[in-house]
Amino acid sequence: MKFPDNLAPIDCNTFLGNWAFRALRRNTVQDLLAMMNQFGISHACVASADAILHRDPQPANEKLFEMTRSASTRFFIYATINPAYPGWERDLDRYVELGFHAIRIYPMYHGYTLEEACANALADAAVERGLILSIPCRVEDARQRHWMDTSQDVTISQVISFAERNSNVTILLTECYFQAEPDDPMWERLKQVRIHFDISRMTSCLDSPLGDIAKNLGHDRLLFGTGFPFKAPAASFLKIQLLDIEDDIKKTIAHDNAIRLFGVNPNANHNAE
Repeated sequence: MKFPDNLAPIDCNTFLGNWAFRALRRNTVQDLLAMMNQFGISHACVASADAILHRDPQPANEKLFEMTRSASTRFFIYATINPAYPGWERDLDRYVELGFHAIRIYPMYHGYTLEEACANALADAAVERGLILSIPCRVEDARQRHWMDTSQDVTISQVISFAERNSNVTILLTECYFQAEPDDPMWERLKQVRIHFDISRMTSCLDSPLGDIAKNLGHDRLLFGTGFPFKAPAASFLKIQLLDIEDDIKKTIAHDNAIRLFGVNPNANHNAE
């Protein structure tokens, strides 16, 4: 399976590094590039798997930067931030200087909630620096989690309330499964905030949450993502293939929305110190 050249997807949800609760396969830069080349993915937005369980994510972010330098023109990189940890503002400024493209947060692993002042302060910092804020609803499916892993997920309701309090922040919600009836008031709330969704946990047939989001919020709210290497990438490939929309809209979801959201030149790199 491979995407056609005119689609050239950007994968907005990938990881490099290690995970404490099971061995990740194909978790190196070479493995990620091989997957991208296999499926015809032009660029990947990549976060550090190590940083998820670090109280201070700074060393893991620095490691991610070094790991991706050898192929920097293929990657957009997330800076994992823990706003409950002292000094995060200084670290964020360094990441901006290094060329990180977005912020990733894990409130369920770093011991705070989206209702707390530190989360609102991070939203302000993201807006001030022109960065999007990526929030995973989960890392792994609850049915396969290690017994010492967190049992908490971030819910769509929590993210909507957070976005309403921080109306200028642009949010990319990953690993979210959202479905609602057409008359659910949540749709109107979503129209008023800047929340986008990756497709890695959605379905494009049968109950089709992807189709519902596209119909109710617009195709510009959807981005291609695989969750690799936590998840097999072929599923996201099939979701795009099965989505009952025109090819130009598929390209918008697979590629164009990520370029617009991240606000970057896909040929840019982050080699400058």
